Amino acid sequence: MENVSRVKHYANREAYLNKTSTDAAKKSVKAATESATKVDLSDKSVDKSKKDLKKDIKETVKKDLKEVKGAGRHLLGDAIGAVVKNIPNPLTSIVPLPSVKIGGGSSATTETSEIPDRVETKPVNKPGVFFVSGLKLASSSGGDGLKDMADAVRGAEHYSWKDEDKVLEEILKRPKTQPIVLVGHSLGGDAIVNIANRLNSLEHGFRKVDLLTTLDSVGFNNDIIPSNVEKNLNFISDDDYFFNDGPNIARNVNKTEVTNVLRGETHRAIDDQTDVQSEIISHVDEVIGGFKLKRRMEQMKDLYESFAKKDSNS
Repeated sequence: MENVSRVKHYANREAYLNKTSTDAAKKSVKAATESATKVDLSDKSVDKSKKDLKKDIKETVKKDLKEVKGAGRHLLGDAIGAVVKNIPNPLTSIVPLPSVKIGGGSSATTETSEIPDRVETKPVNKPGVFFVSGLKLASSSGGDGLKDMADAVRGAEHYSWKDEDKVLEEILKRPKTQPIVLVGHSLGGDAIVNIANRLNSLEHGFRKVDLLTTLDSVGFNNDIIPSNVEKNLNFISDDDYFFNDGPNIARNVNKTEVTNVLRGETHRAIDDQTDVQSEIISHVDEVIGGFKLKRRMEQMKDLYESFAKKDSNS
């Protein structure tokens, strides 16, 4: 009898990750659809008619999946899974999920996407503080803790997880003497780790990231923090195992300090906690305050040397 191997071989690691994230997305959608037929909608507490409910939820899911379209292939499974998990169970039974093209299409981006040709602009001579939010789902209630923190920090900028290239572009406008702070939640956490990895290259001069704060990052390849990051503060939810994929580890412990903080809140609530926000802001202030103090000391030193030189020449 012929011995047929059932082991699946892949050309490389990227091919494996793309395949597994695609399978995860398909399974999430299939599971939600199959479980839908088992839910009883006869409950009198449902005020709207089935027809109205179907229309409302279908529109909500369409909006959420439109948001997911910006995901790279390495995040597509997690992003669609987030949408499916967020649909209220009593309503999924009447909503046929819209079809989604998995793992491709001209609208998809990847973590290796190239930065567009930059137009020479005047350098931005100020610290770079960037807050990057995750998926903004129409089916999810609540605010955006990342935007709230960005509004509270003078000079900070707020972006979506799909704006990875824009954030990198803004960083590269700044002189290397200016500090860089990156804060990201969910897919935004994955995005900022990827940004740090892209900065840690010869092309970008191994640009230093002074503070990298991640809140329950979602996705692949975001657990190992590159050596150009000075400090990583990582908040992990102990509630939603679906989203979180583990603690962070420094690639080089002599260059990077990693602190993992386990929290009891859900994935969607962790960025709204007052004590979490307070700790993040205090670390941001420490980076910016230390930079300003160092700059003043250098200015005083230059002034002293200038006076000393004038005295010696007189």
